[in-house]
Amino acid sequence: MKTLITFGLLLLTALFPKKATAQSDGAAVLNIVLHPVQTLMINAADQTVNLEYRTREDYSNGVSLNKENHLQIYSTGGYVIRVKTADPRLQSTANSAAGIDAGDITVTASKGTTIGYESFISAPVLLSASYVELISSAVGASKAFNINYTAKGDNKYLNLFTKNKNPTVYTTQVVYSIEPQ
Repeated sequence: MKTLITFGLLLLTALFPKKATAQSDGAAVLNIVLHPVQTLMINAADQTVNLEYRTREDYSNGVSLNKENHLQIYSTGGYVIRVKTADPRLQSTANSAAGIDAGDITVTASKGTTIGYESFISAPVLLSASYVELISSAVGASKAFNINYTAKGDNKYLNLFTKNKNPTVYTTQVVYSIEPQ
C-alpha cells in the first residue's frame, strides 16, 4: 500500500509539473556609523617644562625651550587647540609676594615629525588664565606638534630670586584643550 501511494504521488507530479520557485536574492542595509573622536595628549616624556635662567645672557635675552612632539592629537574632523594657564601668575613657595605674569611666556606650535601632514593654522600666543587659540585646522588628523616655550628677558626677573631657595622656582599648570571646529 505504501508503494501504491508513493507511485500515485510520483504520477501526479509527473502529470502536473509545478515549477518550484525560491527567492534568488535578498538585501541588507550596511551602515558605517561614524562618531566624533578627539583626543589630546602631552608627550609623557615632556610633562614638565623648565625654562631656566642660568647666565647673565639668559636674564638679558630671555630663554626658550622647544619640546618636540609635545602635543599629540587625534581628531575625526576639523579642530581647534586652545591653551591657558591654571593661574594668571606663576607662583613660588619661596616668594609668595612676587609672581611672574603668565603673559610673559609665549607659546608657539609647529609641525612635529608626524608623516602626512594636513594643513593647519598657528600663531604664537601669550599665555593667559583664559583659553587662547593656538592651532586650528578645517580637517581631521592624527599628528604631533612641537611646542616652543619662550620667557622674557630684559632682566625682568632680576629681583625674583630668593637666596634661601636655590633655585627659586615659579610654577603654574599649562592646560591644552581640543574642540571641534
